[in-house]
Amino acid sequence: MNLKLSWRELGVQKKLHILIQGSLIILFLISMNWVIERFETQIISHAEQRADETADGLINGMNLLMLTGAISNPLNRQLLLEKTRRSEGVRELRIVRGDSVVSQFGPGLPEERAQDDMDRTALATGKSAFRRIDEPGKPPMLRVVVPFIAQKDFRGTNCMSCHNAAEGSVNGLASVNIDLSQDMANLADIKRSLWIGHLLIQLFLSWLIWLFVRNLIERNIADPVKKLKLTMAEIQHNNDLSKRADVDERNPDIGDMARSFNSLLGTLEQANERLELFAKMFENSSEAIIITDADKRILTVNPAFELITQYRSEEVIGCDPKILSSGKQTAEYYQAMWSTIEAAGKWSGEIWNRRKNGEVYPQWLSIGAVKNHNGKVINYISLFSDITQRKEDEHRIEMLAHYDVLTKLPNRALFADRLQHALQVADRSHRKVGLMFLDLDKFKAINDTLGHLAGDQLLQSVAERLSRCVRQSDTVCRQGGDEFMILLEEIHSPLDIEGVAQKIALEMSMPHQMGEESRVVSFSIGAAIYPDHAIDSEKLSQCADQAMYQAKEAGRNNFKLYGAG
Repeated sequence: MNLKLSWRELGVQKKLHILIQGSLIILFLISMNWVIERFETQIISHAEQRADETADGLINGMNLLMLTGAISNPLNRQLLLEKTRRSEGVRELRIVRGDSVVSQFGPGLPEERAQDDMDRTALATGKSAFRRIDEPGKPPMLRVVVPFIAQKDFRGTNCMSCHNAAEGSVNGLASVNIDLSQDMANLADIKRSLWIGHLLIQLFLSWLIWLFVRNLIERNIADPVKKLKLTMAEIQHNNDLSKRADVDERNPDIGDMARSFNSLLGTLEQANERLELFAKMFENSSEAIIITDADKRILTVNPAFELITQYRSEEVIGCDPKILSSGKQTAEYYQAMWSTIEAAGKWSGEIWNRRKNGEVYPQWLSIGAVKNHNGKVINYISLFSDITQRKEDEHRIEMLAHYDVLTKLPNRALFADRLQHALQVADRSHRKVGLMFLDLDKFKAINDTLGHLAGDQLLQSVAERLSRCVRQSDTVCRQGGDEFMILLEEIHSPLDIEGVAQKIALEMSMPHQMGEESRVVSFSIGAAIYPDHAIDSEKLSQCADQAMYQAKEAGRNNFKLYGAG
């Protein structure tokens, strides 16, 4: 592992130099072995030549002995061998008789017989044989076996005339051992000289190649890459993605690298601009933003979050967004919400949360899941806004649309809707519905004498007292001006309506305070019952209105039921 790391940490120049030097060393070793083998082959060839010459000399001597007839004396043969052994490098020499000579002249001396397989093979085949002998503690030898072939012109003599030998038969052989000690010593000197010479050549070539490689790499790789690195460092230091690297057209590879780098810078510049835009949107968004990890732990929040929730970012980072929960939603509500997110990847809806000070407020919440390229959720992004003002505006709009601005009682439109609904319920339940029409007596005189502000205060006081005289299920409505209507749901008889009228008369008997003034006012009240007097809302209203006018004609501060006379 350390070797791998060390190799990875080396620069391109050093790696290339190591590879070239390794290749040179391998080439050096191969060439050295080849040269040494050539020298060894030459030494062996020279030794073989000497052995062959020694054998020739021995044969010539044998021929002379045959011509003089002295060959039959073993002593003469021994003397010939001793003389021939004095030749350069000859350590051992002997003559071996062939089968034809043995059959005619006898086996001869013991040493003239075949000693080993090498002798016997040469006698049988008539071919010379060579063997290198390297025995521990002994000088290196080359043994050469040279057969004597019978022929008419055998080195100047007709050896076939001396004995009955067939032409081409083997008369015998010469076994010569050549001492290779000096040759091997010379070879060792040659090896040393070759090693030193090759080493010097290796060093010189390495130096030349190192200079060439260094110059080549520095000019074509190192210098352009250094310029590219300086440009990258400058971009990093100045955080300036608009800068571009110079393109070296002389070096296509480095030029392509610079172009690719510039293209990457362009992409990064565009991405950085988008990130800066997103960051500004994140910081300046009026909506609160929460980014969590896959385990729903808060990673970051924006300033709007701090403004809305009153929590500082450092207080919530690492926490679960549940800390904002108000408790108004059930566990089933949240379970359904997260089921939707898992299935569709997003959810939006209205929810109630709690600020740091404990205040519960409504918010519009959107949650989206962020997935990686494998489809695994890695983040959740939540956006929410405080809709308290919107809810108040909606309530205000609803009040304006359905309630009287002055008294806060339902207006004519809402009253008509509730009346219609009450009649439908009465049809299904076979109950009765009472409708009362009320007109404030002498209200115009109060407005003219005390002013409109006093009149408004009187109407507000009257509305509050009327609301106390009915049940929660009943409806009190201001029709306009000084006219009011009361819807009584699910009554049993006219007595229920009369009871309400008596409560109203009792409430009205007490003075109403209007600034520094106080007055006692009364109502003229008319009433009708559904379905006794009418079977629809419009007709029922007309009946109650007629009854009210009858109460006025009877002297005001009076109650009349439609049709009662």
